[in-house]
Amino acid sequence: MWTRARMHFLVVLISAPFGAAEAQEGLNALGAVGGARAFSGHDIEVGENRFALRGVTCPPPDTDKGRRAKALANTFLRMTGTMVCKSEGGVGDCTHRSSSGIRDLSRVMLKTGLCWTEDA
Repeated sequence: MWTRARMHFLVVLISAPFGAAEAQEGLNALGAVGGARAFSGHDIEVGENRFALRGVTCPPPDTDKGRRAKALANTFLRMTGTMVCKSEGGVGDCTHRSSSGIRDLSRVMLKTGLCWTEDA
Protein backbone atom coordinates (compact mmCIF):
# COMPACT_ATOMS: atom_id res chain seq x y z
CA MET A 1 0.00 0.00 0.00
CA TRP A 2 1.35 3.45 -0.95
CA THR A 3 1.59 5.95 1.84
CA ARG A 4 1.50 9.70 1.28
CA ALA A 5 5.25 9.97 2.07
CA ARG A 6 6.12 7.36 -0.56
CA MET A 7 3.95 9.07 -3.16
CA HIS A 8 5.68 12.42 -2.59
CA PHE A 9 9.07 10.74 -2.92
CA LEU A 10 8.03 9.13 -6.20
CA VAL A 11 6.75 12.43 -7.59
CA VAL A 12 9.97 14.19 -6.63
CA LEU A 13 12.04 11.58 -8.48
CA ILE A 14 9.89 11.76 -11.58
CA SER A 15 9.79 15.54 -11.70
CA ALA A 16 13.42 16.17 -10.72
CA PRO A 17 14.94 18.71 -13.12
CA PHE A 18 17.88 17.59 -15.22
CA GLY A 19 20.26 19.79 -17.14
CA ALA A 20 21.13 19.29 -20.79
CA ALA A 21 24.42 17.55 -19.96
CA GLU A 22 22.72 15.03 -17.67
CA ALA A 23 19.99 14.40 -20.24
CA GLN A 24 22.59 13.81 -22.96
CA GLU A 25 24.56 11.44 -20.71
CA GLY A 26 21.34 9.53 -20.00
CA LEU A 27 20.56 9.22 -23.70
CA ASN A 28 24.10 8.04 -24.42
CA ALA A 29 23.85 5.47 -21.61
CA LEU A 30 20.61 4.14 -23.12
CA GLY A 31 22.21 3.89 -26.55
CA ALA A 32 19.71 6.36 -28.02
CA VAL A 33 22.37 8.59 -29.56
CA GLY A 34 24.74 7.08 -32.05
CA GLY A 35 26.79 10.06 -33.15
CA ALA A 36 24.26 11.26 -35.73
CA ARG A 37 23.08 14.86 -35.95
CA ALA A 38 21.41 17.27 -38.31
CA PHE A 39 22.92 20.64 -39.18
CA SER A 40 19.69 21.46 -41.02
CA GLY A 41 16.64 19.47 -42.07
CA HIS A 42 18.59 18.00 -44.98
CA ASP A 43 22.27 18.24 -43.91
CA ILE A 44 23.10 15.12 -41.86
CA GLU A 45 26.28 13.91 -40.17
CA VAL A 46 26.84 10.36 -38.94
CA GLY A 47 30.20 9.96 -37.27
CA GLU A 48 32.60 11.71 -39.63
CA ASN A 49 30.40 11.16 -42.70
CA ARG A 50 28.37 14.24 -43.69
CA PHE A 51 25.77 14.05 -46.45
CA ALA A 52 22.72 15.75 -47.95
CA LEU A 53 19.39 14.01 -47.49
CA ARG A 54 18.50 12.41 -50.82
CA GLY A 55 15.82 14.31 -52.75
CA VAL A 56 15.02 16.77 -49.95
CA THR A 57 15.57 20.49 -49.55
CA CYS A 58 14.67 22.29 -46.31
CA PRO A 59 14.73 25.97 -45.36
CA PRO A 60 17.92 27.39 -43.78
CA PRO A 61 18.21 26.64 -40.03
CA ASP A 62 18.24 30.35 -39.20
CA THR A 63 14.53 30.60 -40.16
CA ASP A 64 11.56 29.41 -38.09
CA LYS A 65 10.66 26.56 -40.47
CA GLY A 66 14.33 25.68 -40.83
CA ARG A 67 14.77 25.39 -37.05
CA ARG A 68 11.69 23.18 -36.86
CA ALA A 69 12.99 20.98 -39.69
CA LYS A 70 16.41 20.66 -38.03
CA ALA A 71 14.78 19.78 -34.69
CA LEU A 72 12.60 17.14 -36.37
CA ALA A 73 15.60 15.58 -38.14
CA ASN A 74 17.56 15.45 -34.87
CA THR A 75 14.57 13.90 -33.07
CA PHE A 76 14.32 11.25 -35.80
CA LEU A 77 18.04 10.47 -35.57
CA ARG A 78 17.76 9.92 -31.80
CA MET A 79 14.77 7.57 -31.86
CA THR A 80 15.18 4.20 -30.19
CA GLY A 81 15.16 1.19 -32.44
CA THR A 82 17.45 0.28 -35.33
CA MET A 83 18.78 3.19 -37.36
CA VAL A 84 20.67 2.62 -40.60
CA CYS A 85 22.14 5.56 -42.51
CA LYS A 86 23.68 5.04 -45.94
CA SER A 87 25.27 7.59 -48.22
CA GLU A 88 27.25 7.66 -51.44
CA GLY A 89 28.79 10.64 -53.14
CA GLY A 90 27.64 13.04 -50.43
CA VAL A 91 23.94 12.07 -50.70
CA GLY A 92 22.07 9.57 -48.54
CA ASP A 93 19.18 8.70 -46.25
CA CYS A 94 18.50 7.17 -42.84
CA THR A 95 15.99 4.41 -42.15
CA HIS A 96 14.50 3.76 -38.71
CA ARG A 97 13.05 0.37 -37.83
CA SER A 98 11.03 -0.32 -34.72
CA SER A 99 7.97 -2.26 -33.62
CA SER A 100 5.82 0.57 -35.03
CA GLY A 101 7.23 0.16 -38.54
CA ILE A 102 9.89 1.37 -40.95
CA ARG A 103 10.40 5.07 -41.70
CA ASP A 104 12.82 6.92 -43.96
CA LEU A 105 14.03 10.32 -42.79
CA SER A 106 13.57 11.77 -46.29
CA ARG A 107 9.89 10.78 -46.39
CA VAL A 108 9.27 12.07 -42.87
CA MET A 109 10.78 15.45 -43.76
CA LEU A 110 8.67 15.74 -46.93
CA LYS A 111 5.47 14.62 -45.20
CA THR A 112 5.70 17.44 -42.63
CA GLY A 113 5.51 20.09 -45.33
CA LEU A 114 8.56 21.82 -43.81
CA CYS A 115 10.75 20.55 -46.68
CA TRP A 116 10.24 19.91 -50.38
CA THR A 117 11.61 17.72 -53.16
CA GLU A 118 14.57 19.05 -55.10
CA ASP A 119 12.56 19.26 -58.35
CA ALA A 120 9.70 21.27 -56.80
